[in-house]
Amino acid sequence: MWFRISFMLETLYKTSTPEEGKSECYELSLKMLPGISAHRHYVREDHGWWDDSTKTFIHYVETLNTAAEGVTSEEAEEIYRKARTNRANSGFVHSFSPFWPSGYQLIEAI
Repeated sequence: MWFRISFMLETLYKTSTPEEGKSECYELSLKMLPGISAHRHYVREDHGWWDDSTKTFIHYVETLNTAAEGVTSEEAEEIYRKARTNRANSGFVHSFSPFWPSGYQLIEAI
């Protein structure tokens, strides 16, 4: 039986022991668009980092596909996987997600 992914969420860090509210991170999410169609999705990437000058955690949100109508589940999965690979290649190889059995997964950079 074949089914498409409708929801994914993980936070990527450069360390396996991130400090909450201070460690730089990327949160990747793939979700279905509400109210449009069960077959339309969007992928979002949030970037967070500590700013020493203001002593605050900066949170920046970027939608990786900007089409208001979303993309197909296949396109969304591809966008998600590319974003994940790009972040792993830049050192963000420690993944935390409720989907991993232990909550943690080390990503292999390519």
